[in-house]
Amino acid sequence: MKKVPCSGCSLLCDDIIIKSDGLYIDEVIGACLKGKERFDQITAKNRILAPLIHKNGQLEKVSWDEALNKTIELIKDSEKPLLYGFSNSSCEAQLKGIELAKTINGFIDSNATICQGKVLEIAKETGITLTTITELINKADLIILWGANAAESIPRLLNKVLFSRGKYRMTGREIKTLIIVDPVQTASFNVMGVRDLSLFIEPNKDLDLIRALKEECCTVDSFPSEGVAGLDSDDLKRLLMHLSGTENGVIFIGQGLLSPQIESHVIKELLELIQLINLKQQKGRISVILLGGHFNMTGFDQVSLPIYGKNGGLQFNEGQLVDTNDTIISKIENDDFDCSIIVGTDPISHLPYGLSKKLASRPLIVIDNRKSATSHIADVVLPTAITGIEAGGLCYRLDQVPIELKKILNPPSKIPSDEELLSQIIEKLEKT
Repeated sequence: MKKVPCSGCSLLCDDIIIKSDGLYIDEVIGACLKGKERFDQITAKNRILAPLIHKNGQLEKVSWDEALNKTIELIKDSEKPLLYGFSNSSCEAQLKGIELAKTINGFIDSNATICQGKVLEIAKETGITLTTITELINKADLIILWGANAAESIPRLLNKVLFSRGKYRMTGREIKTLIIVDPVQTASFNVMGVRDLSLFIEPNKDLDLIRALKEECCTVDSFPSEGVAGLDSDDLKRLLMHLSGTENGVIFIGQGLLSPQIESHVIKELLELIQLINLKQQKGRISVILLGGHFNMTGFDQVSLPIYGKNGGLQFNEGQLVDTNDTIISKIENDDFDCSIIVGTDPISHLPYGLSKKLASRPLIVIDNRKSATSHIADVVLPTAITGIEAGGLCYRLDQVPIELKKILNPPSKIPSDEELLSQIIEKLEKT
């Protein structure tokens, strides 16, 4: 029996106990359903265990040499290669991905570009107050889920920050207030107590609510009598009272606010509201945590920002970074690519149909450990070890805290890690 970190989601729980004989994992204790699914991936039916090449209208097993040679051929025939994913890879693999993009004059972006990445870009202008899970456990008295269904997306999050007792919050749940701002009743509402506040906001009216709160911060009793965004004036006053009276509050920003159909100035004005409240605070502050789903979505930001000053959307030409505002979305929309390398994600399933169709129309190389809609139509599929189980590496938790994942088992058939496979591709490119 030993304690290991879990790569089931971005919470990266480090208190999971496993029983293993070195060949298999016999028992997993303390993991949520997502964590259990991650460990079950070792023997899952959708596991990819051999290299595949699309031949005669279907994927066929081939040798590693044939698969790598086909990969090199597709890359060399490409003038505008696109690299995407990497949020389910270690930071070391992400660095190798950037190195590969630099080698082949490609464009590289992570899953964060359609999620938390936009918040960090906006924060360069407005500023952002971050916090950690440990600080929330010890000090938090107000927890706000804004467009976030934590109970299902990050299953153990509320257990850690809402129900736990910390150094300065010995009474735990009894003195912690939970506020949920959402247009639909999600599973997270099931943990609401009598002191908590449920705010069923009208869809796409978040900006109206934020602006009303900003106005109220400057002018007393400025809420209209008819309410704002479907919320009555009493709920609005209670919300403002909690925001302005908290000692240590946090707003978890979820995909409901980060989704593409909502304009980016919603995030900007929310960050401005938080800064405004913190300036007026006499006894506390409000912080932000971004709810990225993939276990190392934050890692790409940490790898890219210190080196290139950007947290994504890196375009290289002649080995140099080119200034661009492109993202994976704009690249596909504008047909500005002729080959794609997808690492550890499934854009064919996740992107809108129009973008998926364009992505599928060009040569496609997939690096992953599980079958997906993207791997099903790929020209080449290269299997890799499961990070956090069959390969170690550095990752960043959703609160920007680094966590070192451990190798527990050897991968089957000597399958390489993401980092090792990307290194092999780079070496072959340099030799040809």
